[in-house]
Amino acid sequence: MPELPQLDEDRDSRTIAALGREVLQRMMGTHVLVSGMDGLGCEIAKNVMLAGVKKLTIQDDQKTSWMDLSSQFYLRDTDIGKNRAAACKERLGLLNTTVTVNVIEEPLTTAHLEDITVAVFVGTPEAKLLEFNNFCRSKKPEPIKFIMADCKGVFGRCFCDFGDEFVVQDVNGENPHAAIITNISNANPAAVTCSQEEGIIELGEGEYVEFQDVEGMTELVGHAPVKVLETHMYNFKIDLDTTKFGKFKRENLASFTTCVERKMPKTLKFRSLNDCFQEPGDFLLTDFMKFDRSPQLHVGFRALEAYRAKHGKTAPPRDAAAFAEVLGFAKDIAKSLKDPLEEVQEGVLKKLVDGAPAVLMPMASIFGGIIGQEVMKAVSNKLHPLFQLMYMDCVEALPADDTPDADFVPEGNRYDGQVTVFGKTLQQKIRDLKYFIVGSGALGCELLKNFAMMGVASSDKGSVTLTDDDIIERSNLSRQFLFRNQHIGKSKSLIAKTSVQEMNPEFKVNALQERVQPASENIFDRKFWEGLDGVANALDNIKARRYVDQQVVYYQKSLLESGTMGTKCNMQVVIPHKTTNYGSRADPDTKEAPECALHNFPHNINHCLSLGRSEFIGRFTNAPANALKYIKDAAYVNNVKEKIWDKETGKLLDGKVNGLSNAQEANEELIGILECLVTAKAETFDDCVSWARLAFEEYFVNRIKQLVHSFPASAKNSTGGPFWAPPKRFPTALEFDAKDETHMRFIIAAANLKALTYGIPVPANNRDPATFLAALEAVKVPPFVPKDGLKIDTGDKNEKSGAEPPNKRAKTDAGEPSGDAADQVKAALEQLPPRDAFKQEPFSNEFEKDDDTNHHMDFIGAFANLRARNYNIGEVDKLQAKLIAGRIIPALATTTSTVTGFVCLELVKLVQNKEFEQYRDLQANLALPEYYMYEPEAAKKMVPRTVKTIPDPINHPDYVEEEEIDTRPKDGYTVWDKILINKGDITVQDFIDFFKKEYEIECTSITCAISSSKAVIFYNPLFPNTKGNLTEKISALYQKHGGFEKSTGDTGLVQVECLFENDEGTEVETPTIVVQYHD
Repeated sequence: MPELPQLDEDRDSRTIAALGREVLQRMMGTHVLVSGMDGLGCEIAKNVMLAGVKKLTIQDDQKTSWMDLSSQFYLRDTDIGKNRAAACKERLGLLNTTVTVNVIEEPLTTAHLEDITVAVFVGTPEAKLLEFNNFCRSKKPEPIKFIMADCKGVFGRCFCDFGDEFVVQDVNGENPHAAIITNISNANPAAVTCSQEEGIIELGEGEYVEFQDVEGMTELVGHAPVKVLETHMYNFKIDLDTTKFGKFKRENLASFTTCVERKMPKTLKFRSLNDCFQEPGDFLLTDFMKFDRSPQLHVGFRALEAYRAKHGKTAPPRDAAAFAEVLGFAKDIAKSLKDPLEEVQEGVLKKLVDGAPAVLMPMASIFGGIIGQEVMKAVSNKLHPLFQLMYMDCVEALPADDTPDADFVPEGNRYDGQVTVFGKTLQQKIRDLKYFIVGSGALGCELLKNFAMMGVASSDKGSVTLTDDDIIERSNLSRQFLFRNQHIGKSKSLIAKTSVQEMNPEFKVNALQERVQPASENIFDRKFWEGLDGVANALDNIKARRYVDQQVVYYQKSLLESGTMGTKCNMQVVIPHKTTNYGSRADPDTKEAPECALHNFPHNINHCLSLGRSEFIGRFTNAPANALKYIKDAAYVNNVKEKIWDKETGKLLDGKVNGLSNAQEANEELIGILECLVTAKAETFDDCVSWARLAFEEYFVNRIKQLVHSFPASAKNSTGGPFWAPPKRFPTALEFDAKDETHMRFIIAAANLKALTYGIPVPANNRDPATFLAALEAVKVPPFVPKDGLKIDTGDKNEKSGAEPPNKRAKTDAGEPSGDAADQVKAALEQLPPRDAFKQEPFSNEFEKDDDTNHHMDFIGAFANLRARNYNIGEVDKLQAKLIAGRIIPALATTTSTVTGFVCLELVKLVQNKEFEQYRDLQANLALPEYYMYEPEAAKKMVPRTVKTIPDPINHPDYVEEEEIDTRPKDGYTVWDKILINKGDITVQDFIDFFKKEYEIECTSITCAISSSKAVIFYNPLFPNTKGNLTEKISALYQKHGGFEKSTGDTGLVQVECLFENDEGTEVETPTIVVQYHD
């Protein structure tokens, strides 16, 4: 096999995370043809360019028209009359300068296909498609991979033919399932038992597995993959007779047996286009509400091609004679199929014909992403191709059937495509929209492009507010297509605005660099939210999504929510009073490693990398930041004391912050400050090298020796079993070797980071190991002396005398914090140096994974691999370390393109205020491929009910308690409902009286959230000090406790949380309560 080309791993890290190196390397040797450079062809070409092919040839013999400018984003109005391919070549080429772009302006012939790897045909006449398909199939030794695609109005289709024998090496692209094995029986079929500490096994029936590091049952070493027959929670059976095999055992405590899924190849026999036209077989279903739609579209698209073949042009829309002719063709084709279609649905066909001249941006975005992914599958043999025909439509987005025909007549401008399908009236509403796009990364770039081409916010009334506080990095360029190399380091939102307005100068964008959060509510205030028509999220984190969701619910605005993860994507349309909101859906569970595994018993490289990142943040981010806080804040010591001891009594408080007691949290913070300012302070670069060498000894030698001393190989757990049972690995201490590359990588990174903390100049050759040798030889490493009785966290819940984890401390029987941590705080406070003793302030290093010059990933990667050596765990290269420790989310331009197309179709529906059943949510996986559109979930209604609970299900499973829950309004409410009290600047007593009079319920508690971490009780009879608030105005109480510090100062609104009872003493639930004390 020829050597694969070198990747730009900084640029393509997210794509590599999604598909792997080999896919991209194969793309770099590929020549792709895209024939037909309308909006869909341009979208496909864009995604192919971003994937990094060697050569892209674009072909088109058509001239640019106004109709093209509704979706072809690399054409301008100055290109009208020019060849479409030639006009967009230069702009397309700037996407990825490593790709050679060729143009063919004459009609395509088979001669043009000779050196093509993958040929994509967009809008090609059927007769030519059949000719090209036959030619592609005939090529030897490998056929040219053939893809056909079309978008006509709100309809689209695509087809793949990769030859008679196409082998898919990895069907789904998921990481192989794996399990830690504790026993394999001598039986037929053999039963395999897995470690329960890893949770329920993920292996599925029908998968194949291989076994590694097997002892005793040596016949499994190098054995062919074995099929999984059945699975249970912690065990499974395999299709293998092991009755005569050796007995399974574990003698090497430094390793254990594992099984790993082996991806088995799948061979697909593609049929020709002609065969599929006559006998299409199974279509790929995309909409659960349209099971019978694909056969209709199969006939409809071919009927349109029959009309074009006869007349040399597309059937004109809303032309009775033309439609009658197309209908006749459709009926003939329906009868000619090997499985004849009994009836042609004229209504569907009419919609297809009326929109046929136009390629809409949302549809081009959807199919451009799908086809772009199919191109990568064709080249790499990874992921399951489309097999073979797919049709999709979104007729729900069309305007009402009674819209006058005159509304759809083009006017000779860039919106002609939109007008042809949606009409002038709807198009004007789209142009007048006031929208908020949150984020201008991958999703944001695609949304902006789609909005611009659709004409969103293109009138004097319309506007889009775009915000993103991030800057452009090199790793963005593989999918955030509005950015170029020269934009690195600049604002995403500002560059995105400039780039997208080149596509449509009429697009009104106000670009901001603010994060949407409580702290920016002085910018995104009540007036701002109330002035919006809707919001589109383009975010990559759950916290921000939830905040935006809270705001749209509060202000009753629609939200278009979407997200991607590699080849997977989802989309949710959130509509006031119709659908559930984003926040009502549970987030997927994340598998977190226990602290004991990270600190003492890692068994995979993820554990090692997680601890490496934690140590980096603790030493180089948090400790310097806390030290600087101490130096700058004269009240620091008093603030620490007030969090732990009562001012008057001097006794300990029972407060908690982030799950830790105040005393313990303060103690941990002070340890870091003292290390930074006193015990580990460096003044020269040699000091930094010395510190790094001693850190190596502490991390990879002393801690391991102590662990082995405390738990020798013969140790038993609390139940009498082997302590070092899987998944634990028995560790071995390292011995420092200056000739070892990984040892020195750790020293170099740690010393440079230490120097940066104190502003110490570093040598010019600060990455050369030779620079460090003299300083290393001068370091005196004290001998290690193990400690007896040292407590170490084992994670054993039954261990009565086990250790306390580093970040937990003991409590007294009464649950009060013990004096130990508090005493340690007192001692640490006394050791703090004078605040004015530091001329050089410590520098806090915020973790940045994508900068290869900052030593961050060098430290974490070296740390993880050295720890892996301690525990006989496989090491990782720099890129894998970055992907795991940097928590990089796999991302693809294809997936982003597809999901944002679906988002924009829902936008068109929102503009028309469609009925609930017309909307669609989406779950898709381009890898399989699967595209599921379904009706959104209706807003859940909270109604009066009886709640049944079983307090003691183990001892008394039959005992059931019932609790009545009442609601106001009495007929229930949803998350979208709100009780707005607009009675002026009322007092707390007025508030209580209001609910007594209007809803006949008694208010027993009023609490107000001042910030995300602070809530204040305005009134509760159980707290006598709040009774004095009864005569206070709610607005005054809100302001008194800091409610205006981070917002506009005075929004006129205060939201409160209350407890209510009815006359029978039953709990009463209400929707959100808001007091409006002025307009």
